[in-house]
Amino acid sequence: MPDPEDKLAAPWRESAARLVQLLESTADTEVCLAVLNQLNRRFGEQGYPGFLKLLLTVAESSHARARQRLADCIALGLRRGDAPSGVLTSWGATRFWSMQKPLQSTLLPGNVLGIAPRRQLDPLEYLTVWFSQQTHRPYLGERTYRDCLTSLIDLFDTSSVARLCYPLKIEADLAGIEGAFTRQTRQRLAIIADAWKRGQPVRAIATAAAEYALPPQPWVRSL
Repeated sequence: MPDPEDKLAAPWRESAARLVQLLESTADTEVCLAVLNQLNRRFGEQGYPGFLKLLLTVAESSHARARQRLADCIALGLRRGDAPSGVLTSWGATRFWSMQKPLQSTLLPGNVLGIAPRRQLDPLEYLTVWFSQQTHRPYLGERTYRDCLTSLIDLFDTSSVARLCYPLKIEADLAGIEGAFTRQTRQRLAIIADAWKRGQPVRAIATAAAEYALPPQPWVRSL
């Protein structure tokens, strides 16, 4: 009798196999990035977890060349400000991050209508916000966050360009976007960027980020 879980996983493996074939056969990083952005758009505004699942399927495969090419493509997008990204409701978000030109807060979807503000997030920021903050999605468990973070950092670590620019991009977001992240999210992202830059083992980086907890607040006596 066929395994139901295997049946559900089959479409993802097939999609990942097609993406691997493209990555291994196309030398043009611009073309590969364009295809990734097109795939991301097909998932729709609410479908970014599906796009992440596709990245994770490739990340956990044995195709080393495809993994490196995928990381190179995401790195190009990070440097240009058009990496495949997803939307989450954001605590106090004021702008979209862009290495070229940030959008004004009035252009954020939902701001004018009084709906919770949203912002575009790259893969690592999306996962961290999803885990650390209250969003419109169901809660992401610690083990799932840690495992996915490990796989994605390991993927991006295969590219010397991504290994260099991704931590810098995270630091730029933390320095340049006021009120977009909660304290816990900011600390987790800072842990990722700092430990990654220092060459810490990937699993250790993910574990430190997942297990971080805000210190207890000191008692302030009312005057």
